[in-house]
This record gives sequence, structure tokens and C-alpha cells, in this order.
Amino acid sequence: MNKNDEAASSGKEGQRLQAVLALFKGHSIAQVCQQYNICRSDLFKFKCRALLAMKSALADERKGPRTPVNKLSAEKEQQIRAVCERHPTLSSYKVHALLPPEPPVSRTIQRVRRRLGLPRLTKRDVPRKQRKRFSAEEKRLAQQTINNKLYLGPLRLAWDLQNQHGLQISASTVGHMKQSILTEMNPQPAPIVWQRYERKHPHSLWHGDLMEKVTLTYEDRTAYQLTLLDDYSRAYVFCDLFREVGVNTTIRALIAAMRAYRTIPKALVFDNGSYFKGALLKGFCQRLGIRLIHSSVNHPQTNGKLERAFRDDMKEFYKQREKWIFNELRRELPAYVEYRNQVRGCYALQGKPSSTRLQEQNFYALPSVLDRLESHAWCARGHKTIGENGSMHLNSRWVYINPHLRGQQIELYETLEGLQAEDAEGKFYLLRNYRKEICPPLGMLREQTRAYYFQRIYHSRRAELPNVSANRSEVMKEMEDGVSTAQHSPRIAVAYSQ
Repeated sequence: MNKNDEAASSGKEGQRLQAVLALFKGHSIAQVCQQYNICRSDLFKFKCRALLAMKSALADERKGPRTPVNKLSAEKEQQIRAVCERHPTLSSYKVHALLPPEPPVSRTIQRVRRRLGLPRLTKRDVPRKQRKRFSAEEKRLAQQTINNKLYLGPLRLAWDLQNQHGLQISASTVGHMKQSILTEMNPQPAPIVWQRYERKHPHSLWHGDLMEKVTLTYEDRTAYQLTLLDDYSRAYVFCDLFREVGVNTTIRALIAAMRAYRTIPKALVFDNGSYFKGALLKGFCQRLGIRLIHSSVNHPQTNGKLERAFRDDMKEFYKQREKWIFNELRRELPAYVEYRNQVRGCYALQGKPSSTRLQEQNFYALPSVLDRLESHAWCARGHKTIGENGSMHLNSRWVYINPHLRGQQIELYETLEGLQAEDAEGKFYLLRNYRKEICPPLGMLREQTRAYYFQRIYHSRRAELPNVSANRSEVMKEMEDGVSTAQHSPRIAVAYSQ
């Protein structure tokens, strides 16, 4: 058949196919016969053929090939049988090595062995008598010799037992006995059992940590989500995004959370990062009566509630956005925090939102205490003697102050604003950006020859702290008024119920 005949045949078959399909679609028989130039009898014949072909095509067929392509020949099966009968103790891998070239795989040899009932026998006979056991006297003698010569190795100890006492004992057995003696002399400490915990009241314990997995788009740098979480309610009492985080940022976050919820937590849990440690944070917590707790090294489970919350934040907030732009993330973060605290159910709370437990708060800090929280954030940094031209050497840098103070000794204090200096007359001076420009090593700064200057200030938050506590009548009056009018703050632990 030439190409023209094949084209004509394919065209003819295609015409019949279109005619049958048109008939299946519901077209009238007369219209189909006229359109495709096919008589009624041929059209019904083609329709029956199409139905039979469809029926056979839809019938279930047995899976796999009709005959296995890798069926083992009778000759190779006899070779396997001969080797297994001659060497009944060999494994299938060793039988595979003894067969002629191109032998079957080891798994096939195992199946042939099982099908022909050829067992694999053990190389060693079943023991007929019990193995040798040391008597109580021999054990006592061996243990005594080992205990007296713990500095020797197992082989040397076995030789000594053999030559001195005629006791045949292997070096491995001596090693096991020596190890048991050493374990008895130096018992292993009991493993630490970590337990789950939960406080019983809101704002009894706050967890704080940084999520450092936010890599900003187009900036090739990391943003840090600083979060404070209440242990009892699992609510975020503070959550914000920063480009840089220091101990000052942590203290300002604590102050913002205390004022937002009008309370002072009893304890804080942080990890061992530099932004959660230091004399400034320690002094701030001590003056407010807050217990500062740092988790164990290499044990993030201590702060596990916040670590688990960070995983939810990454999935529900950050990964829902294609681009991580700092300003956009920071603008949208408060709405997510509100949803998390007010709407989102918590598994530990049986599906209730965190706000249900926050509403149990019935103790509030005094307004006068909350107004002066910054005044508690300071720590002493020693003293310096002013040199000529009002200069002094501070952390390998030259810092200048009022030249009239030369030869005098000034006291230095670190605050949230920077480094404060106080002279003998009680005047205050401030060096701003102390943490960024003075504390880092000199090699990390671009301008290593820059001079720094103290500025005269006429008010210091540190000086706001009262020297004497207010009496009880003043405290009760302030509680009744509900405003910050007292000149002296009461004890920090004093709080009132709204």
C-alpha cells in the first residue's frame, strides 16, 4: 500500500469515527448519513463495532506481564540446588559466589532454597553442656586483683591472674569486671528531669526573647522581633520589630509593657544573649523588685512557650507575605498581635483566646511608680579624674567635659539616655549614644580618632528617685485619687485593686 492509499484509508476511518461520534452526540440518523455520505446499515454496523471496542477497552486486565521476563531456567535452578546440598551451612551470598558466571541474585537464591525445602544449617553444633562458670571464690579473687591494680589494662590483669593464681580468664572478661568496679566506685549522676510549669496569675512571669529569622528583602540584613509573653495567659504584652537591639531596647520594651498593662511583673525569663544581660538591666529589675532569671545554657525548653509562639508567628504572619519590607512589617505587626491576643485560640487554654486570662488581672501598680520607671534604669560606672582641658580617657577614647572641672573627680552612671556624669556640686552632664559609640571595641568604629563631648543637662531622671518612702496616708490618698501627685514613690510591691 502506497502513501496515497494510507492517506485515503486514514481519511476514510476518520470520517467513520466522526460519524459514530455525531451519532453518540444525539444527531439524527438522516442528518449523519447525509453529512458523511454513509448508508444507514453501515452506520449502525460502525456503531456496533465502536461499542464493542469501547467495552473491551474498559474491561479489567491482569496486572503485570503474562510471563515473567526474568524467569529462572531449570538449568540454573539445578546449579543452585547442587551447591546448597553440598554446602548447607553457606549463606545465599556465598552460594552466589560459588555459582557459574552470571548467577542469580542472593534474594532469588533464598527463594529457590525455600521453594525446594533446602534448609540452611548452623556451622556450630548445639552445645551439649553448660559453659564454664567462675566460682564465687574465683570471682572474689579476680575482683580483688583488679581492684588492687586498677591502673593496669585488661590484658595485663589477665596475665597476672593467670601467672599468679592460675586463673584462666580472657582480657574481655577482665575488662567488663573492671568497668563494673569503676562504675560502682564512681556512680553516674541522676539525669535531670525537666518539668512543665505555668504560673497561676497574669503578669506573674514574663518570657522575653528575640526572633532573628526575619531577613529583610532588598536589604540583605536581619530584623529582630523583640517579644514579651505572659506565662499564664500566653498573650503578647509587647511585640515590635527592630533593626538593632541592645539592653536599652529591652528595658524600654519592658517599660512600655508595664505602662500598657499598668503592672510590674514578678519575674522575667530571658536567654543568655547580651541584650538580656548587664548591670543596667539587673539594676532596673532589682529596684523594681523583679526577679531576673536566665535560662540554662543550651536548653531553650526553659523559654519553650515563646519559642513555640515564634514558630506560629513565622507561619501565620511572615510567610503569608511575599516580601519582607521593614516598614510594612512593622506597620502590620500590631494588627496580628491584636488578633493573636483577642481572637486566636490557644491549645493550652482549650481553644480560648489569651485575653480571657488577661482579664483576670486585679492588681495594678501605682501611677506614680509607672510615671517614673525610667528613673530606675541606671547603674554606677565608677569615677574619673578630669585632666587638662577637661579631658578624660574612657574605653580607649578621649572624652571631653567642662574644662572648669579639671583636677576634680566625677561620678559616672549609665542610664537609658547615655552616660551621665555628676560633679561635686551636683551638676549633671550627659554623653549620648554611649552604648553605640563608647562601648564597642575601637576597631569596630569607622572614625577611630573622633572626640566625644559631654553636654550639660539640668534634669536627671536618676535624681527623681525618692530617698524616703511616702507614709501610708499619702499612699492611700494617691490610691483614692488614681493620679500621680505624690512627690515620693511608695514601695514598689504596693499595688491596688481596681
